[in-house]
Amino acid sequence: MNHILLQTTLPFFASFLIQFIVIRNFHIRSFCIDQADTDKPQRFHDVPTPRAGGLGIVVALIVGLSVFGKEGEYLALSALPAFIIGFYEDMTSNISPGVRLLIIMVGAVMAMVLMDSIVYDIGLMRMPLWMAIPFTLIAVTGLSNAINIIDGFNGLASGVSVIILLSFAMASYLYGDQLLLGVSTALIVAIGGFFVWNFPRGRIFLGDGGAYFIGFILAEISILLVNRNPGISPWFPLVILAYPIFEVFFSIYRKKFKRGLSAFEPDRVHFHMLIHRRIARSNPKTSVYIWVLVAVFNIMAFPFLSNTPVLIFIFFLFSASYLYFYRRIVRFKR
Repeated sequence: MNHILLQTTLPFFASFLIQFIVIRNFHIRSFCIDQADTDKPQRFHDVPTPRAGGLGIVVALIVGLSVFGKEGEYLALSALPAFIIGFYEDMTSNISPGVRLLIIMVGAVMAMVLMDSIVYDIGLMRMPLWMAIPFTLIAVTGLSNAINIIDGFNGLASGVSVIILLSFAMASYLYGDQLLLGVSTALIVAIGGFFVWNFPRGRIFLGDGGAYFIGFILAEISILLVNRNPGISPWFPLVILAYPIFEVFFSIYRKKFKRGLSAFEPDRVHFHMLIHRRIARSNPKTSVYIWVLVAVFNIMAFPFLSNTPVLIFIFFLFSASYLYFYRRIVRFKR
């Protein structure tokens, strides 16, 4: 009973309360403020808004993970570099993307050492250690950045993350993995304490710190879920995470090869931005459209969580659907 309380009620209220305190007091000390009059192309709000939502989520998750002993402590400790560098960027806005990715990699190395969270099996082959380590570093840092990329509208990144975590929680429950069930549940409720302030009105944002932190934890759950439960295909978490993963790859292709820009250069033609501009024409409605897309493919994948060929098909079906919808609503300018 105490474990259930720590995993659910306390993380939610810890997150909720910290978000409330930040919202009520952010004007006193103007740190982590997203100014509406800056020229960032991803800006879609009209008033200065605190970007410290990740702070409440981190504290709440640490509370939730405290019942899991060393395993919970190791996971929280490994994720802290991602949060710290993102939170520092929220305060200063002067850290290069390369430095941020490098710091996130430090956390990924910590997770490898402390929890052996290394991607060995990719479904089609098993990689030797010399290949598995760099692959894992790229995967963890990439997914951490992916959640930050999709964090563009009220409830978008947090809602998508909750849908993903529900799939992970159900898979963990099915395979009797109490650790990952507890981690997924604790993060769901920690995000929930933020979500009620963020959606639909956008009283507080995740910020880079919150987005990097959530993305890091999602990456580690994905790795551990497969490593700890051999019956689960490595393609299951890949399909569950298909939207943020494909958004990263397509963004790199679009910027680097289609438009000749740096892969780190922000622009206004991400999938969620086009949905907002051409279809939803509303900040919160944009998130709802994408939640539905993500939920449909998550539901489609779950019955086949151990069937690699079917999961590969579903992943490519998602990719084809993404490209189809994208091409219907955008015209590239060379």
